[in-house]
Amino acid sequence: MIGRQDLTALTRRLVDVPSITGNESAAADLLFKALSEDGWVCERQPVTEGRFNVLAVRHSPQIILTTHIDTVPPFIPSSEDDEFVYGRASCDAKGIGAAMIVAANELVFEGRKDVGLLFVVGEETYSDGAIAAVRLTRPVRFVIDGEPTDNDLVTAHKGMVVARLEASGVAAHSGYPERGESAIAKLVDVLNDLIHWQFPSDPLLGQASVNVGKIQGGVAINVIPDSAEADIMLRTVAPSEYYVERLQEITANRCRLEVTKTTEPQKMLAVEGFPQKVVGYGTDIPALRGLGQPLLLGPGSIFDAHTPTEKIAKKALLEAVDLYKMLIRKLEAYAA
Repeated sequence: MIGRQDLTALTRRLVDVPSITGNESAAADLLFKALSEDGWVCERQPVTEGRFNVLAVRHSPQIILTTHIDTVPPFIPSSEDDEFVYGRASCDAKGIGAAMIVAANELVFEGRKDVGLLFVVGEETYSDGAIAAVRLTRPVRFVIDGEPTDNDLVTAHKGMVVARLEASGVAAHSGYPERGESAIAKLVDVLNDLIHWQFPSDPLLGQASVNVGKIQGGVAINVIPDSAEADIMLRTVAPSEYYVERLQEITANRCRLEVTKTTEPQKMLAVEGFPQKVVGYGTDIPALRGLGQPLLLGPGSIFDAHTPTEKIAKKALLEAVDLYKMLIRKLEAYAA
């Protein structure tokens, strides 16, 4: 049985299997095999062609520990020193998955059979793994999602609106700009208005914000660009409909708007005995609500996630094992 003595090795083993979003099957296969060998009844949940979640149960779970196995690029293999495990997803979220496996195994050894494990794909983009899991998994009482929370219990997080803006112009020689119309100039004007938009705030969640994550356009410095596009993400503190309407107002008759993803701000169960906080990032929880009442907790810092030096403390992984077990025991006192 995978135990505490295997925690670092399992984290590194998972990290060393590339699983950038869209190509998670090798990591899912590893988990399916390892959990099956540990006596879990495992199921491959189809998501899209060649991609699947892994659900592992003993009997009929009432509590599911879940996290994602996909990563942002690029792949970074694992390494370690006395204090940390390094590598892509050591923190977000394969180390978390390893801690969940150890906690679940210890609970089973102690006689508990109502805990399951769920590893999903696609969290870093559109939560398609979590959406499929809700459709394919019998509902449970509680779902404990794992993200880097510094081992604090997160009681709320922001929502998001993701969109693409596309501007069109007229190509021309840059020596005669009056014969063309710059799509980039149009797009920059729109983005400038968006960046200076006075976003609403919320007493609990704080200030909403916008990030222009990608922008591209044009073909050469001496050609008036006839197309340009930008991908943006809003971190929201009010219903997504409000932000979509504002985006429609800002872009009207100026550029095309395609909203590709919306999620609502989330509030989760607060449990006594755990340090608690609110975070500004998003998770699979909006999609997972259909599976059970959600909670959010995991080792590692969000400030290490997605960085070239991503890492997680070995001590934090061990602490997470105990925290997951304690949280599951405390949930017995809460009604569904």
